[in-house]
Amino acid sequence: MSKLLIVILFLAAMFLDGIIFPALFGFRESFLTVILLIIALLYYEINLQNLVLSMALSGWAEFYWGLKLGTLILPLLASVGALFLLNRFFNIKSGILMILSGVIMLIVFWETSILATKIL
Repeated sequence: MSKLLIVILFLAAMFLDGIIFPALFGFRESFLTVILLIIALLYYEINLQNLVLSMALSGWAEFYWGLKLGTLILPLLASVGALFLLNRFFNIKSGILMILSGVIMLIVFWETSILATKIL
């Protein structure tokens, strides 16, 4: 997947999360954009360029949804830090470990986003 495709998929996920899903299903908020960011970070290796791209996309989502600055960026950094530590100690190349690390990243993102909304 190219990074342009990820940006296009992210914008489509933001459109679905912000307009289509709440209108059709009554969801107040969905985590399709967060899951897309986590999958993209798991697919590519974690380096500075991919981290800056994911932080820019998270910042765009914060601006689009009217959230406070840092509501999505801080949990993203915490979950990337958790993935970096997991990757440091374990060889995450197999499918099962990648799924497990994705679930751990989602849990870390979820918990730190709750903490960030309470603090901010």
